[in-house]
Amino acid sequence: MKIGLDFDGVISNCGKLKCDAARKLFGVDIPAERFKKELVVDGGLLTLEQYRDLQYQIYATRELGMLMEPVAGMLHILPRLIADGHYIKIITSRDGVQLDVAKEWSATQGLALDFIGVGFGLSKAGAAAGFDLFVDDDLDKLAQLIDVVPHRLLFSWGYNAHIDASGIAERVSSWDELAAYVQRS
Repeated sequence: MKIGLDFDGVISNCGKLKCDAARKLFGVDIPAERFKKELVVDGGLLTLEQYRDLQYQIYATRELGMLMEPVAGMLHILPRLIADGHYIKIITSRDGVQLDVAKEWSATQGLALDFIGVGFGLSKAGAAAGFDLFVDDDLDKLAQLIDVVPHRLLFSWGYNAHIDASGIAERVSSWDELAAYVQRS
């Protein structure tokens, strides 16, 4: 199976890192399950400028970026999927230095992964064409893949639990569930 994976929220869990950075940079305590732009900015917890600054700090600086944590179960299951013969490619909105940080972090985790960085705000559809499955934590990104990738999974977190995914994607809440889905397909 040809599997495309988003990086942030599927491979790496930046939730704790975002919380720590918000506290350090702006003196604000924001729970990881609430750390989505729409919730943080619209909720008045950070301005859009502060949110973007925080993103830059954790995604584009090596000092903070290397502190990311892997999503629970990923380090065990992803290598197993590769060993089972599945083709895996990371398709992320990161590009430039942000992509370099993600690649370096992955290497330090012992992962030799192939990356495509499409750029912030751009569709992943072109890069995901021909894939059987795509996993992302952003439903808007998955919606752009409806006629491109037959199987779409929304990786569930507290920050996207309120979103209705019907007609766009099925939900998985762990790497174990993702592996079970791949095995069934």
